[in-house]
Amino acid sequence: MSLVSYFAYGSNLDADQMRERCPSSQALARARLDDHRLDFTHWSRRWRGGAADVIREPGATVWGVVYRLCTDDLERLDRFEGGYARIQVRVEDASGARHEALSYSVREKSSHAPCPAYLARMVDWGERWGLPESYLEDLRRRAPR
Repeated sequence: MSLVSYFAYGSNLDADQMRERCPSSQALARARLDDHRLDFTHWSRRWRGGAADVIREPGATVWGVVYRLCTDDLERLDRFEGGYARIQVRVEDASGARHEALSYSVREKSSHAPCPAYLARMVDWGERWGLPESYLEDLRRRAPR
């Protein structure tokens, strides 16, 4: 069984959720995806609100975590990522190492306010991973009022 790198930026920042979905997953490092911005372009029935997506935008950055997982678990993860397509990305970790990784992007984009619980999970796990405070503050500001 071969291993792949996966870049998580939404609810899969939650290491407990990743272990449930992908038992082989191991977090490698926090990392950033340059020239992309975070948006909420997928309506999630589970969360009853917008779910995260990455959109190309020069100069912007999306922070997340690189996991290593086996290809069987990647196929399992595909089933949880309904409405998303796999994409290939290049991310850079805190030590400056670059990783070729798979991630997901929404197929049919629309605009939605994020579910407060979903956003809170992203912030909580972002804090645990030590994502930059400025990035976390931007997430907090997105909370629906």
